[in-house]
Amino acid sequence: MSFLNPWLLLGTLGIAVPILIHLLNRFRYRRSDWAAMELLRRAVLTRSRRIRIEDLILLVLRCAAVALAAIALARPTLSARGAKGLGGETRVGAVIAIDGSFSMAARPGVRSRFERAREIARAIQGALRPGDSLSLVLLGREPRILLRNVTYGEDRFEEAIRRAEPLDERLDLEASLDGLVELAAEMKSPVRECYIVTDAQRVSWSDLSAKARRSIEEIGANATIFILPAPPDGAENVAIEEFSLVSGALRRGSTARFMAQIRNFGATPREGVAVRLFLGDQAVDRRAVDRIAPGERAEIPLYVHFEEAGIARLTAKLDPDAVAADDVRRAVAVIPDRVRVLCIDGDPSDRPERSETYFVRAALSPKPGAMATASVETISWLDGPAATLAGHEIVVLANVPDLREAQVAALDAFVAAGGGAIISLGPKVDAGLLAERMRRGEGSLLPAEPVEIISAPAEAGWSIEPAAGDHTIARAIRSLSPELVAEARIRRAFGLRLLPGGRVIANLAGTGMPVIVEREIGRGRLILIGTTADREWTDLPSHPLFPILIHESVTALTRRPFERPLLAGDPLRVGLPDGAGERVRFRDPTGEEDIVRVAADETGRFAARGSAPHPGFYDVATEEGADLLAVAVNVDPAESDIAPLAREALREAAFGLPVRIPDEGEDIAAVIRESRIGREIWRSLMIAALALLVLESFLARMWSRNVAVANVPSVRGRVGVMVP
Repeated sequence: MSFLNPWLLLGTLGIAVPILIHLLNRFRYRRSDWAAMELLRRAVLTRSRRIRIEDLILLVLRCAAVALAAIALARPTLSARGAKGLGGETRVGAVIAIDGSFSMAARPGVRSRFERAREIARAIQGALRPGDSLSLVLLGREPRILLRNVTYGEDRFEEAIRRAEPLDERLDLEASLDGLVELAAEMKSPVRECYIVTDAQRVSWSDLSAKARRSIEEIGANATIFILPAPPDGAENVAIEEFSLVSGALRRGSTARFMAQIRNFGATPREGVAVRLFLGDQAVDRRAVDRIAPGERAEIPLYVHFEEAGIARLTAKLDPDAVAADDVRRAVAVIPDRVRVLCIDGDPSDRPERSETYFVRAALSPKPGAMATASVETISWLDGPAATLAGHEIVVLANVPDLREAQVAALDAFVAAGGGAIISLGPKVDAGLLAERMRRGEGSLLPAEPVEIISAPAEAGWSIEPAAGDHTIARAIRSLSPELVAEARIRRAFGLRLLPGGRVIANLAGTGMPVIVEREIGRGRLILIGTTADREWTDLPSHPLFPILIHESVTALTRRPFERPLLAGDPLRVGLPDGAGERVRFRDPTGEEDIVRVAADETGRFAARGSAPHPGFYDVATEEGADLLAVAVNVDPAESDIAPLAREALREAAFGLPVRIPDEGEDIAAVIRESRIGREIWRSLMIAALALLVLESFLARMWSRNVAVANVPSVRGRVGVMVP
């Protein structure tokens, strides 16, 4: 026997009440000696003993009634066989969890996987009755509870299941199971069941984590678990896994190269896969790959020319297939009219071509007649203390010997507010002094600490090689031929020791020593280059790679956090520019709008709008409607592998766990009914308690008439006198 409300068993302590009343009644008499009553006492002695027995019988009946009522309130359950003779009834608590990840929207045929999941959920109805309790959950990155512990009704269930739709999210199995643990623990029915209806996607179910297994065991401690896979179907799918900027300047009048990475998740080759690029609603490029083998990736370059400044909304699209959600990927880019750059020259010269910043200015300055995309101002480092960083997007410090405390504080505030900085080292830099100047509390503004100057063992010097990762600068280096990159040589450089928060972009080839590193500071970034920006230590500035590195650095430093795409379901929080006002207007891809109050923290002013449930572009505008920024939201490509596990493979993955996986084609309702073993007997116990109370009342009434004349003294020579 088990109890659904075991703590109510404390009510059995109530049997002490009738016992106390019985004991107190024994002391309600004051006795006085009366010799004349001795003969009468002896006459009724036998009758007095019978009264005591009757009192004890009534006491037992009262205690039993209280105990049965308390046990009934605790809702005891027995096995079906044990409760059958006691008139027990079966009450079911069910949690139906439907996989709502976007792989469930796959439609290889007439019906999607989610539509088949609805049919399985409706089949479960055949094992439910009115009065059962029901929770209905949609699983994604987290569980969405559609119905919570409500009384089952066919109309209510049908309405909820009809309105449920697949989400644009991946399935986070661990988070979903955590939610089911809580729902299973809430159920108070004697028979508790948890149904997980899923496509049994291989990437989610083939290798259950320790946390997922623990959650399943916790659910199994409270309920019988059924995993109900949707019938197997095709697993063919081609998706855009990634879409991002590879090279080029994000400025008006410039051309940028984006890369769309395509993957064939299916089991058959795909021929002639084409990708189209849209700038807003206008198609600007289309390219195709002849063939993609099963499991292979292909990278397709896409080019766009930015003729106008402003917010650019870019979309890469495949031809639709069985899963439409991952055939589209989006990106946002802010295209300025021109970038304002301040160069602080640590080694100025009367001959501009010999100054430290000459090649930087040359890389940013257009050819005669070309559209100016950058405005470059150059000052000597001696004039640096009087210079203001306001009004610039980028500041370049080239071989600067020293910075004052106020300059470092201004640089810190400038970058934290969203600006970008490039620090190029050289022979005039004192490594120890620079490290001391850049120290901020326990940390540093620098991504790496300069240690000492090192020289290449051979006069030819080192070439440069990109570090692992997807940084824009590293990608630009990889996009060039290795032979061309190897021609740019570095003869001397500072050894750099990476600091917390630093990220390596490029190394000296063959050494593993970083030469270009970066770190984020607030909303901005700082790039440190371990060698000179002129040709004193390297011939890189006169190599075709140098202007590419400078332009890519400017592009990386001027990109804002909101330009980085989010995944569907991610929190939607964006930093705001000055002039945004106290409230901003969010508009989601469905066209719905809401007003959000602007908040602030140590990083600046921002607006947050919960999560981003739909893929697409989220626009942020002032309350009056003026555009401020846009955020691109994409689906998680981890969900694009839609291949399901076969039932036997699913059973192997769940081996040792308390789950039942019916065979394909089995009658689900029949399997469920056969598994039930619990019945409640509270109603039978409550009826028995009422019957005992009725019997006690009848006996008490009958016996009280017979003892009306029996109130005589029970001790020799005494008479009982009732004291009110």
